[in-house]
Amino acid sequence: MKILMIGLGSIGQRHLRNIKRVLGEDAEIIAYRVRGLQRTFSDAMQIRDNVCLEDEFHITAFGDLDEALAQKPDAAFITNPTNMHIPCAIKCAKAGCHLFLEKPISDDLTGIDELKQAVKESGIKVFVGYQNRFHPAIRMVKEVVESGELGRILSVHSVVGERLTTMHTYEDYKDTYMARKDMGGGVVTNQLVHEMDYLYYLFGKPLSVYAIGGTLGSLGIDVEDNCDALFVMEGKEGSRVSVNVHADFYQSPPSRFIKVVGEKGQIEADLINALVTKTVSDVTEQAAFPQFARNDMFIEELKLFLSCMEENKEETITLEDGIVSLKMAMAVKESMRTGGVVNVGL
Repeated sequence: MKILMIGLGSIGQRHLRNIKRVLGEDAEIIAYRVRGLQRTFSDAMQIRDNVCLEDEFHITAFGDLDEALAQKPDAAFITNPTNMHIPCAIKCAKAGCHLFLEKPISDDLTGIDELKQAVKESGIKVFVGYQNRFHPAIRMVKEVVESGELGRILSVHSVVGERLTTMHTYEDYKDTYMARKDMGGGVVTNQLVHEMDYLYYLFGKPLSVYAIGGTLGSLGIDVEDNCDALFVMEGKEGSRVSVNVHADFYQSPPSRFIKVVGEKGQIEADLINALVTKTVSDVTEQAAFPQFARNDMFIEELKLFLSCMEENKEETITLEDGIVSLKMAMAVKESMRTGGVVNVGL
């Protein structure tokens, strides 16, 4: 299988290593590279000194996307900066190349309709990389919520916070795509969007949002570093679910959890420590996942993407799913800007 890598930063290299783990020598790797940075990462996100990425993985690199697509790759992994996803995805789709599209799929809605049309005409598969859907703690929350054990869901609280200055220790945080408006950065599209996807996955269609936040701290960046958003989700059988979600670029140690409260009980999932605590009828139980490793989620989504292509299966996380979370992010930003409630527009 010939695979085109578009972007070989930290997440691109994670996918590259996993492709080789899963496919071995059956994977031929080509790449479209613009900056051509020579950082080679380990699984622990450490720079491997004196290791050439292109030599180690036998990558044939191209400086022009059309030249790369002329090699007729079977699939493309689009892992470049957020603001560049859609133009590259459109070209790949028109070339008949299956797409693994990193999240968020863009930083605005420009080109989305053109991509949808190109995907429809070519008949390719598009898989969006929201790996947290495969976290065992999120899966358990979904199972418990859908079982009805908690009764009617009354409220949901979700948090993601991590210190931006130490996320990528190998580079100046101000140079990262997360910190730059011109590259689609900000805490909404780079952190909160993960939570918005799994909240949609757990509780259904987002209807409206009220959000506050912005560039509140002293990081010296031109994107928002803090956000609190209150969503109204569709829920089941005409009910409405109140979902509060917070994201910031400051917490150390990092925090990532979701707490769901229902009439009959509650459940809280700690995604960092892979620990779930459930209380129903005053009986508390805990479930731990000691064998869980973060890369497991990426391996699982890769295998599902490959099976979509090879067996013509339906995508697990579709382009439409990616559009939902993008529209949620756009609505959050609009609410922060206007100070009012914004319809998500689905």
